[in-house]
Amino acid sequence: MDIKIFFIRICVCFILSILIGFERQYRHRMVGLRTNVLVCIGAFLFVWFTYGINYGDQARIAAQVVSGIGFLGAGVILRDGNNIKGLNTAATLWCVAAIGVLCAFGMIIEATTGTLIVLISNIILRVFSLHVMKKVKAKYKEKYTIKISCKKTQEAAVRSITASSMNKAGLVLKGLERNEITKDEVKLVAIVITEVSNKIEEAINNISKEPGIKSINWEHESAYKSDSQDSGDE
Repeated sequence: MDIKIFFIRICVCFILSILIGFERQYRHRMVGLRTNVLVCIGAFLFVWFTYGINYGDQARIAAQVVSGIGFLGAGVILRDGNNIKGLNTAATLWCVAAIGVLCAFGMIIEATTGTLIVLISNIILRVFSLHVMKKVKAKYKEKYTIKISCKKTQEAAVRSITASSMNKAGLVLKGLERNEITKDEVKLVAIVITEVSNKIEEAINNISKEPGIKSINWEHESAYKSDSQDSGDE
């Protein structure tokens, strides 16, 4: 095939991959500008290779590119505890390879359109996604467990100051359990729900001033969904 056509198509492929790669690099993703360009150019060259031989099926070469990108994409997906990172990066690599294949077949308009849609997905839809997640998180409140060790003779006073401190700080006291440690000491376990995490420290400071308290500590357990919200809301 004419070398001029090759030059034009690979240049278009290079420019389109730079646009996607720059967006990834700007957001400091694990796969940035160079990798996206190399994946796109690599896919282009593999498919273009079929033009230089007299036999073979170009579609089969493109299918092998898809399989190869699948392995490459799996390498950028990481698991961090309950979170999975890199799925969007892997999907972007897959799209970049597809753009390279389209450029090799001379489908420049289709490749350009695909690039624009990828950019819209990674930029505009990202903002929309964050907005949706913010609304979803707004349905949840933070759950804390406060453990208070105090003298048995001061238990009634500690219960009273705990309830009043929670009320002043705008916290919701969901439960208060009592466990006897010794004949003279008891442990009170308070379950608290709040939307503002710094309020918990304010309440604990007030409680700790009560005479007879030997120790007080708290821990954050999990997100707690508000009973006033419908789980079916979108």
